[in-house]
Parts: sequence; C-alpha cells; structure tokens
Amino acid sequence: MKKSWLALIFIVVAVAGLFALLSHNKSSRMAELAKRKSVVMEVPVKVFPVEQQNLNRKIKINGVLSSKRQVTVLAETAGQIERIYKEVGDAVNTGTPLALVDATVISSQLETAKASLENSKRDLARFRTLAQSGAASQQTVDQLTVAVEAANANVIALQKQLGNTTVKSPQKGVVVRRMVEVGSVIGGGSPTFMVADLSDMMMKIGLTEMEIVQVKLGMPAKVRVDALSKDFDAVIHTIGIAADLSGRYSVDVLITDPGAKGELRPDLAGSVSFELPSLEKAVIIPREALVSGIKDPKVYVIQEGKAVLRRVVLGVVEGTSAVVQEGLALGDHVVLTGHNNLFENAAVRILQ
Repeated sequence: MKKSWLALIFIVVAVAGLFALLSHNKSSRMAELAKRKSVVMEVPVKVFPVEQQNLNRKIKINGVLSSKRQVTVLAETAGQIERIYKEVGDAVNTGTPLALVDATVISSQLETAKASLENSKRDLARFRTLAQSGAASQQTVDQLTVAVEAANANVIALQKQLGNTTVKSPQKGVVVRRMVEVGSVIGGGSPTFMVADLSDMMMKIGLTEMEIVQVKLGMPAKVRVDALSKDFDAVIHTIGIAADLSGRYSVDVLITDPGAKGELRPDLAGSVSFELPSLEKAVIIPREALVSGIKDPKVYVIQEGKAVLRRVVLGVVEGTSAVVQEGLALGDHVVLTGHNNLFENAAVRILQ
C-alpha cells in the first residue's frame, strides 16, 4: 500500500514538473517573438548623390553606304535584248550605250513611214500646181498639207522610238548592277542597269525623334566602314522631314574624306558617329536608377533612412545617363541598386 502511494506521489510531481517546463518554454518563445517583431527589416541599397555635371553627348548608329548619285536605268521601249555593251564595274559617261533592244519591227515601220511621207509630199506638190491653174480646189490642197504634217510627225515619233532601242546611261559613273541578259524580253519602263557615281559616297541612317532634333545640316561626323576597319570624315548632308513606318527619320551623311576616293562601294555596312553639343551643369543620374524606365520615370530617394518614391521629368537620355529637369534637388541621394526590393517608406541600409 505504501509503495502505491509513493508511485502516485512520483507521478504527480513529474506531471507538475512537465507543466512547469512547458510554461517556461512558452514564455521564452513569446519573448523571442516579441523581440523579433521589434526589429525593423532594412533593405540594403547603394545610393548616388545628386550633383551638377557636364555631359558629353555622342550618337552612334548603324547604316549602309550608297552613292550620292545612283540611278536605275529604265528601258524606254519594249522588245528583246539583242546586245549587251557594258558589264558590272565598267565606267560610263552620260549617253554611253549600255544595251540594245531588237529594233527590226520599228526599223520596218520607220521605212514605211518615210515612204508614206514622200508620197504625201509629191501629192501635195502636184495638187498645188493644179490649184494654181484652177484644176484642183484649195480644200484638197489644205487636206494634203495636213496629211504631210501627220506623216512627218509619225516619222519623227518612230525615229525617237528607234533611238530608244539603245539603252543609254543617264549619268557618269560605274555600272553597279545589270538586270537583263541577251534574249531577255522587257517592257517599256523595265529596269535594266544601275549606274552609280562613286566619287561622292554617303551612309544612310535612321534616327529617332529624340535624336533627329539634335542634329544640324553640316554637322561633322565620322563614318566607320566595317569591312575596311577605317574611319572617314563626313558631314550631315540631308535630314528627313517626316518619319517612316518604323518611326525613324532618314539622314544622309556625306563622306568628305579625300582618302575615301576609290575605296568605297555601295551597300558596305558600317556606322555613323557624331558629337552633340555638351550639356553644362546638368542634373544627371545613371539610367539604371530609374524604377519604371524612361516612359514613366521614377526614382527612390532616401529621406531619414527610408525610401521615398519620387516622379521625375527627364530631358536628354544619352547612353547610360539621364538628365533630370524636374523632381530632384542637389544633395538628394538616389537609390542606384536594390530598388527592386523597395517599397514606399521602406527602411534602408546604405552600402558603401
């Protein structure tokens, strides 16, 4: 009986001790949780101090070389190509024959027209003599006069058509492309050759609306030709007025470097670069500091250890730099890295 009582007492003491231990652990956990809640999470960031700077601006954009004077020669008459006079690479002058279209039909028509003209002239002369003696009317003479004029006009037209059977170069230059072969059948207006004057070469580029307003006619530039690994002096020659379907404005950059003579040819790829007037004492921030990009520009500014989202107004965006016109003051600290983890009034820890 005594042992039973001792066992019961032991069990009661053990249970009481277990409850006491559990109660202690719970108190410890609650204290630790309260301690954690009191700790403020700080987002590590790097900042950029806002100050006035000078910005040197430069535009570089890819383009393709072309001749300043490059024309596609169109056939002025229909027929079959009978002969080719010039090949790609041949030098030509204004009026140089390039190809010959078969003129058999036109030559035959011209001979017939000439014979008809001579007959009309003889008839007119005979009836003029008859009219002077009263054997023919003046009306008949007038009709024959009109017939002679019509026959003469027909001869002139056929002579022009015969001349058009010879395809001629409209300018001085070099044949850079031939689109016909002997035996090709072409129509009036068909392209036959391309002739380019290689003495003046330029590179065509397309600029955005932000870039086009910064360039001026005559502005010096550099043209880089990739295949030659050379740079050539150049100037802005023409500036497009309206944008194309891609939203870019066409600009022609004329190469003025004397060393380019004889080295360049159409369709060589390269790039154009030119310096723009520098901005003096501008508020400039790195482009990577922008939270929402340049379409809706915002930045995080550090105020009393917290991140505050602020909207800014941008001016020029040049490479990795953005000029801020409104929204920032000198001395502000803008978050450069770490803003992806930020939110309004988030506590921050500035990294050195």
